[in-house]
Amino acid sequence: MHVSEQVLRGYTGKTRPSAQARFLRKQFPKIIFVFRDDGSLALRQEEFDRYTLSKAAQPAAGQTRRNLDLSLLRRAG
Repeated sequence: MHVSEQVLRGYTGKTRPSAQARFLRKQFPKIIFVFRDDGSLALRQEEFDRYTLSKAAQPAAGQTRRNLDLSLLRRAG
């Protein structure tokens, strides 16, 4: 799946694909994207998430989050 043009426009604040590419290269020098034949950017959602940390709150597939032990907090009150 690719990042939509609206998401790129909202994140970069730029409307032209060339300006979006400059912004992404400046902010994330190692990000991987390509230009389509029509001049628009093709950026995979996973690549975008890796650099923008938009999925950092969600555990990756196969990982589980540990439950916090709140028993000490309950006793204090």
